[in-house]
This record gives sequence, structure tokens and C-alpha cells, in this order.
Amino acid sequence: MKVMLVIPHVSGGGGEKVFSELACNLPGEIVIVVFEEKFSYPIKGKLISLNAPIDRRSPLTRAYGFFRRIFRFRRMLRDEHPDVVLSFMGEANFINALLSRRPVLAVHTHLSAISTTRGPIEAFAVDRLIRWLYRRATVVAVSEQVKRDLVERFGVPSRQIVVIPNAVDISKIATLAREPADCPWNTKLPVIVTAGRLVSVKAHWHLLRAFAEVRKDRSCQLVLLGSGELEDYLKNLAADLGIDKDVFFLGWQSNPFKFMARADVFVLSSLTEAFPLSLLEAMVCGLPVIATDCPGSCREIISAGIAGRCGVLVAVPDGTMYSAADPLTAQERFLANELIKMLDDRATRARYVEAGLARAREFDASIFIAKYQRLLEATSQSSST
Repeated sequence: MKVMLVIPHVSGGGGEKVFSELACNLPGEIVIVVFEEKFSYPIKGKLISLNAPIDRRSPLTRAYGFFRRIFRFRRMLRDEHPDVVLSFMGEANFINALLSRRPVLAVHTHLSAISTTRGPIEAFAVDRLIRWLYRRATVVAVSEQVKRDLVERFGVPSRQIVVIPNAVDISKIATLAREPADCPWNTKLPVIVTAGRLVSVKAHWHLLRAFAEVRKDRSCQLVLLGSGELEDYLKNLAADLGIDKDVFFLGWQSNPFKFMARADVFVLSSLTEAFPLSLLEAMVCGLPVIATDCPGSCREIISAGIAGRCGVLVAVPDGTMYSAADPLTAQERFLANELIKMLDDRATRARYVEAGLARAREFDASIFIAKYQRLLEATSQSSST
């Protein structure tokens, strides 16, 4: 079986990490197609670059690039003749569904929630494209809530959607977590850690404001693993809040686990999370977790474990980018209180750590790879769409 994997690039995010896992572990002949050659994670297989990165400077450059990628991808399909094509991310999914004979689309975002972050014209166009193109393909949703969103909001037939949650390689993470780490913080004080791109959907400014409230009550530190367009804004906010000496921006790390394993609590402050790999990775690293009850699968992960609840859910913040002078919102104050309780209660932390490890084992990478392999084999043997 010849499998083609398509993605804009393999750099930085959770979806890209999942793509890498599949590229390195799926059996058979693998062809990897990227819009541009940006790599943070390893890949295996024949690499083809369309040399046509997404240009977001204007709607015109975005549209021109889209049709350019369509032309190049069509030509490449004629050359390669794959049995099945699996794509990741919005535009790659659109092109795959439009041109491939047997397309499989991996959906790693809660599309309704993401659409609220777009402008009205872009949101309208994306909505129509999803409604038209996704029903032409087999769709992989990373959670039951993402599947419901596709069915109820976009009219994708339920029979065409398969739920395959993302996975974690527990043994690999545990090994990487034991590597030496040059930690810039005071190791005698408690550490709160978060991981993810520094972009608006992650809402790190709410976490900074809640952390500033915690700092009024006790000495502790905050570590942010990840990079992104809001880094300068977040650093300035930390300085304005007077907490910059206790907040550490470590950027993107090839091995974030060695830092996570040396923290005390993991926090996810996102506005939406289709399937937060970082939440499971934190559990593997032996951390109790606090996450927003946002659209996506945080609730599915935390509340449905075989060992019981494995973390704390807090209200979703309102997403407004407040200044340091603005008073705390009710959601930020609640998050601050939960952080204080978690830092103070050793027994609760230990209980969540044990339950979290048990929950993470339910998402073992070998199960994930086997599910994808069966789906791709079945799709490759079906008639063309």
C-alpha cells in the first residue's frame, strides 16, 4: 500500500507531532508532501515539497497561493499514484478532498470554536468549503466532541467520521523526561508549567494574570514552553504585572519533557483544544493538571479515566486581552484559587498524578498507529470518491 501524507509543514504544533508519529511508524511505502520544508519533528519516507508556503499577508496572496498549491498537488498526484492520501490541517484537507481519489482528512481542531477567531469573510468561506468538501472524504476526528461539531455544525455525515484520539509514546517521553535539564528557575520554589504555541487560542495572558494573583499569596514560578506571535505581548504583560522575574519563557524545545518533569503543576489555559497532547504528556511526566473546560476534549481526557478524575477543570476565560491594570475576571480568580489549592495539597497532587498516569496509558501510541493502519487499508480498498 502506498500512503501519501500531506501537511503544510512539520514544525511546532501538536498536529505536526502526530503527523511525525505516523510518518515514522506506519508500514508500507510512505510519501510525505509538505507545502514548505520546515521541520521540528522527524519524518521517514519520500519527501516532496510543493515549495508553496501559505502567505497570510492578504486575502489575495492567500487565494493565489491556494490555487498554486492545487495545481502543483494535482501534478504530483499524477506522478505518484498513491492508494490513499491522509492530510492534516485545514488547507491541506481542502486540497486533498478536492483532488484525491481516496482522501482521508485528519481534523485536529474544534472547527466551530476556531471559526470565531477568523474574520467574517474568511469564516464564511471556510464554512462553505468544509460543508462541500468534507462529505467527499473519510474524516478522522480526534475526539467525540470534534465529531459532534462536524456533524451538527457542518453537516458532515456521521457514517464518514471515525474517532481516533491522538496518542503518546509513554516509554519515549519517560526516557526524555529523565535527561538532564538546565533549569533557569529557583529549584527550591514551586513551579507551574504550561506548554503550547504562544498564540491567541492558548490565552496565556489569562494564565499570567491568574499567576500574578497567586504570587501575592505565596512564592512560586511560572514556565512557558513554546514560541509564537504573542511572545512580546506576553513578556510585556508579565513585566507590567511585576512578575517578570518569576516567569520564564523557554521557547520551543525539542525535549520539553525534561523541563515539565521538574515542575509541580501543569496548566492549560486554552479557549479551545480539539485534543491537547500536552495534557497527556504532562501526565506521563508525573504532573497533576489543571485545564479549561473548553470546546474540544479536555473534559473527555480528565473526567473519563479508568482511575477516575485525573485533574481539575476550570471555566473557560473570556478571551479578552486585558492589560495589567484591568481587574481579574471571575474565571481568572477561580484559576488562581485552584492553583493555590493544588500547590498546597500534596495528597491531592499525588492522587491526580497516579490517576493521570493510568489515563495516559489508555492513549498508547501502538494502539493509535494500528487504528490508522486499519483505516488506511480499508480506505485504499474502497471505490474512489
